Amino acid sequence: MSDIAFALLPLALAYIMFTLGAGLKPSDFKVIAKYPKAFFVGLVNQVIFVPLVALLVVLAMSPPPAIAFGIMLISFCPGGVTSNMLTFYAKGNVALSVALTGVVSLLSVITLPILITLAFNHFMQDQAGSISAVKIGLVMFLLTALPVSLGMLARYKFANFMQRRSSVLNGLASVFFVLIVLAAIASNWELLKSQVALIGLELVLIIVILFAISMITSRAMKLNWFDTKTVSIETSIQNSTTAITLAPIIMGTTAGLPAIALPAALYGVLMYIIALPVIAVIRNKN
Repeated sequence: MSDIAFALLPLALAYIMFTLGAGLKPSDFKVIAKYPKAFFVGLVNQVIFVPLVALLVVLAMSPPPAIAFGIMLISFCPGGVTSNMLTFYAKGNVALSVALTGVVSLLSVITLPILITLAFNHFMQDQAGSISAVKIGLVMFLLTALPVSLGMLARYKFANFMQRRSSVLNGLASVFFVLIVLAAIASNWELLKSQVALIGLELVLIIVILFAISMITSRAMKLNWFDTKTVSIETSIQNSTTAITLAPIIMGTTAGLPAIALPAALYGVLMYIIALPVIAVIRNKN
């Protein structure tokens, strides 16, 4: 991975988060008051159940420490534009999806540093050095909360232009996402070849279990099918770009992506392989 490409990773994530913000407007958050129960279920599922399921799978499968931490890292990340797009294809509640993504992305400035520090101290205790929750929090603010806010401001100030160019902006974000995933895989190709079966199985288990749990919790709370589909997708789809970009910052890497980025890279591929067939089944189901 070239030094230039490595240096551009944070900018790519910031741009992706900017496009997320550009798709938001203050009125979008009114959906929280309109669908409070569905929003609450989605929030609890994503903030609590996602990392809990990942932890249980990791403890059961006992992967190498770097892989275990990498899996936990992806579980701490919020959803992204991908979950909104998949919700649209599933004929779900896109407004609810967007509100959940926006709120959890902003909350991640607080939750991610805390959870990352706890996971690092547990799984990477033999790793030389330490990490700073304050530093990670600052990075999260600069790479997620600030770009999302600027995106919302751009949407407010230049509404017509941003709406006309939304397809171009989102298309470029998708290109950045693909390049980031490929960079993480290329940087850890040998490790991927030796661990792909184990990592893949763990990630598949996590995604499938989360789909099942979100269906169960949504039905238990008597959500309609429209909102159930949305909560299930939001719960099961995480922003792997955030995990990949944070990986070298956490490990203090100055060239190439560390092994902890590999689960997120593989997840970025597997989430589509699993989600798309499921969406094809549920999208027209009443």
